[in-house]
Amino acid sequence: MSIDRLCAELRDYYDAHSFSALGGAAYRPPVFDTLDDYAATHPELSAVQLKAAQYEIIADTFEPVLFRNSPFYSEMGMKVAEYDGVPGLGAGGWLFKRNAHLFRDASPADYDQYLAANRHGIHLAYGPYADYDHHCFPYSNVLENGLERIYAQAETALPQCSNREETQFVECAMRGLLAVRRIATVFGDAAATARDETGDPGQKRFLGMIAETAGRVPWDKPRTFYEGLCTVWFLHEVCASIEGIGMSVMGHLDRMLGHLYQRDLEAGRLTPGEAYDLICRFMLHTEGKLDLNKPVDEAYNRHEQGDVIILGGCDEHGNEVCNPITFMVLNAHHELKLIYPKVHCRVTQNSRKDYLDAINRDFVSGRNVIAFLNDDGLIPAQLKAGKNLQDARRYVAGGCWEIILEGYEHSAGANCYFNLLRIMDMTIHGGPEAADTGVACNGIDAAQGFDDVYRIVLDNVTRAIRHMCATMARNGSIWPMVSPAPFFSACLADCLEKRRDYTAGGGRYNPHGLPLGAFANFVDSLLAMQTLCFESQHCSLAELLRAIRADWVGYEALRARALTTPHFGDNTPESNTLARRILNDIEAGTRGLTNERGGPFQLGLYIYREVIGWGKLTRATPDGRRAGDVLTQGVTPSRLHRDQAITSTINSASALDLTACPANSVLTVSLPLGTVNLETLAQLERAFATSGIGMLQMNCIDREQLLDAQARPERHQDLVVRLYGYSARFVQLTAEMQDEFIARTLYEAGTPSVQA
Repeated sequence: MSIDRLCAELRDYYDAHSFSALGGAAYRPPVFDTLDDYAATHPELSAVQLKAAQYEIIADTFEPVLFRNSPFYSEMGMKVAEYDGVPGLGAGGWLFKRNAHLFRDASPADYDQYLAANRHGIHLAYGPYADYDHHCFPYSNVLENGLERIYAQAETALPQCSNREETQFVECAMRGLLAVRRIATVFGDAAATARDETGDPGQKRFLGMIAETAGRVPWDKPRTFYEGLCTVWFLHEVCASIEGIGMSVMGHLDRMLGHLYQRDLEAGRLTPGEAYDLICRFMLHTEGKLDLNKPVDEAYNRHEQGDVIILGGCDEHGNEVCNPITFMVLNAHHELKLIYPKVHCRVTQNSRKDYLDAINRDFVSGRNVIAFLNDDGLIPAQLKAGKNLQDARRYVAGGCWEIILEGYEHSAGANCYFNLLRIMDMTIHGGPEAADTGVACNGIDAAQGFDDVYRIVLDNVTRAIRHMCATMARNGSIWPMVSPAPFFSACLADCLEKRRDYTAGGGRYNPHGLPLGAFANFVDSLLAMQTLCFESQHCSLAELLRAIRADWVGYEALRARALTTPHFGDNTPESNTLARRILNDIEAGTRGLTNERGGPFQLGLYIYREVIGWGKLTRATPDGRRAGDVLTQGVTPSRLHRDQAITSTINSASALDLTACPANSVLTVSLPLGTVNLETLAQLERAFATSGIGMLQMNCIDREQLLDAQARPERHQDLVVRLYGYSARFVQLTAEMQDEFIARTLYEAGTPSVQA
């Protein structure tokens, strides 16, 4: 079967070009020497001019890699297999690596403080100030116009330039567009040669398809479904290879390509079977780069890759998106037993039953690979953030969960996670060990009432967030001097009109995500102090603080009492009111902050693997956590409370004003496999949509099966679980990750209802 031959072909190439095979972090693309020589002989060039030269040199020197059992073209042979564009692992990262020192040079004191805060688990410092990862290429703009029309827009913009910076940006955008055209042509020429040399009829057919298409697409806009798929995959991979920014999204495929499929079908150019075969081969290119049979601690980034396909939801005009492409992608992912690409399905409370059933058959079979995005929550959040309705309807999630309006923005959604509970920790325990972070917290020992406690803690949080954001804005503004991206920017709406790179705020919207971690722990900690010390007066604040500072040792009875207080997820008026107040006050305290590109910071409620790593750095807290215990994810309640029903969990999150979180809000739940069916899962998903929560990560699991998989992994090689924005084979996880997953709350499957 040629599908099997493609899998083997991909595996052979990418095994030899994997992160470990090419030397890991020490890998240096050979073209770096050529680029270094060019820069040395042209010291007068600006960063954007060097980026244009980078495009051209890569286009002139790369050797195309053709997979003869695939009709798609994209592999330039200038990166490690797992590379999605982030600097350091491919040719596109040259300029960033050359100039990254400028971030520290802008203010060494700020830089050192900022990275120290990362080490101490206060906030993430990935970039460090600019999120060079988690992008979505502006596919729709190219699918609608082709690069040729975008080039014409640049020609129109050029005489309108009013200064040297604008002129250089537009000129370099044009050079980038032409370089990408050149790259596609090289693929077409190579395919024509290979087609004439092979005697294999299947390979001859695929190579012929490339030879006939690459010379036109994506310079011309695609006219067929196949050309549309080529456009998406080519731009995803080539932009990563030449631009040095992470491409985390493979597009909203059914919205973008459904009309091309229907047109082909009506014209007799394509059958459903042929379209399905194309989709299978298209999707295999992502997982083919990865060796998912390795233990995660031996793999690049612990098997997490950003590549995600978006399905369902609506188009720009509000029309439902659910067509044959939707079901073909779901079927292919299921039948090929893929983990990658990730699939995020947009839903509403009115989503079609056949659509939800096609998704949920994965869960009832124990495959935990699909996540849900909520149109009924996320689109209103974008509108509240000041974005246009039609633009908001084009949202996708970049990689794990970062919301991006495709074609209109880079939302920088995952490089500055903020640990709310670490601020609670420093408020109670003090923070002399974190003196090098510039973050200082006032204590609560002298507080006279809960209002005092609340004010001091929230002031500490707001001050720490504002300190982080000010540092990012002040020093991240030099991003255009580090590594501008004129090719990507040319394709992004409004950059050519503004004659400004997206790194300098050229996009239509220029938000920077501000994701809050450990929200439920933070709420529960304040609830415990409120209940124990000021309402029931079970103990004094001083006694509670002594217990916490002792890591609860010798205070087990008090800890047990703390665990009985109201908590986020119990849907009581006490917990819902305080949780809503906290989120509203954080939003008010951070409103109006300006980021490195001149746009706003936008709140989110989600966290990545820091649930484990930051947990180790966070000492005991009033909610009953001991030092080192894991943190909570998103709007998921604490696992310290096992008595929770799925309805109360959803209703507690629904009590929050989640329109304050345009970056996203994420609920992660585990349900018992064997007690769920298509109907109960659909009811849960409709309740989720009604709640306003942004994203649902769901697992349907058998805890006994998980325990057996720990003891006898050879029997459970296909057991896949959803972790922290991605899925992985359970048996390949570290023991620590397995234990964390098993310890998650297992909700009883029931019929959820959401309060009006």
